[in-house]
Amino acid sequence: MPDTAAEHHVPPPGAVCCRAAGERLWLLPGRALVWPRRRTLVIADPHFGKGGVFRRRGVPVPAGGTDADLQRLSLLLERTGAERLLVLGDFFHGRPEAGEPWLDRFTAWRQAHGALTVTVVAGNHDRHAGAPDPAWALDWHHHPLAEPPFLLAHEPVAAPVSGYVLAGHLHPVWTLGGGGDRLRVPVFWFGASGGVLPAFGGFTGGMAVRPAPCDRLYAAGEEAVVDCGVSAR
Repeated sequence: MPDTAAEHHVPPPGAVCCRAAGERLWLLPGRALVWPRRRTLVIADPHFGKGGVFRRRGVPVPAGGTDADLQRLSLLLERTGAERLLVLGDFFHGRPEAGEPWLDRFTAWRQAHGALTVTVVAGNHDRHAGAPDPAWALDWHHHPLAEPPFLLAHEPVAAPVSGYVLAGHLHPVWTLGGGGDRLRVPVFWFGASGGVLPAFGGFTGGMAVRPAPCDRLYAAGEEAVVDCGVSAR
């Protein structure tokens, strides 16, 4: 068996350890987290195929976004030794059309990771995209998934009754610095009852968050995750 970080509970380079509901989580560069006890890599909002949707509407965006996201995903899986990929919604951006190049590329990616369990909690974009290709062998869920101590959802739940919520949907970002030196970065946002992951997809926007006092923010860089501290500071 390969000598992976997941086996020894040692974070990959650039990661930050945090605890939620008593569980150790690793927040990873590349906008993903690992739940080591379940050997699970968690992402939210990849929005696969988004570039194709825009180009069909006449918006001249560059091609190759999904390829770049899949390459980053493969690297994260390799570095962590995860045995399962969990997607917290918005797997698709819109209904794909037959012949779109990214469909064949995802099929090839799935075949290359045939032993990987891929679980998807459907998001709002997925509800309009239709069923995924059966050949992709996705463990697809239309409702939040309870895996104690977590409730795995797409949209944050204001008053959860069945666990600490891990969700996406909001694409949270935060502005670092001040004056003329300001940087808007995607963040992991952890509060008293739930945490929100940054959007995994490289071609996604972001929503400036308004954290409550004592919420914690972690800036998700490409090479490292940075603990921004308690929001009330």
